[in-house]
Amino acid sequence: MPSKLQVAFAVLLASAIALIVWLPHRALEVIDNLLAFSNLGLFLFAAAALLWFLYRVILRKILRARRIANARMRRMIEEAGQRGAEQGSS
Repeated sequence: MPSKLQVAFAVLLASAIALIVWLPHRALEVIDNLLAFSNLGLFLFAAAALLWFLYRVILRKILRARRIANARMRRMIEEAGQRGAEQGSS
């Protein structure tokens, strides 16, 4: 014996098929256009998710490594300046 969920799904599927069969051609074009827009939205969402992933994983690592290298270089320059000042004063 099918469950209530299976019966509901079968009724919904049969209703959708009957609706598509009995709809005028113009209404089917509208539905097709709406589905095309939804596909475009899904594509844009997938592209945004890919760009977000690339930013989070790849670009942030590159920017972090560059920031660390700049801080290290700045510290080396400051230490060299302090050593130069100490040697000049003695």
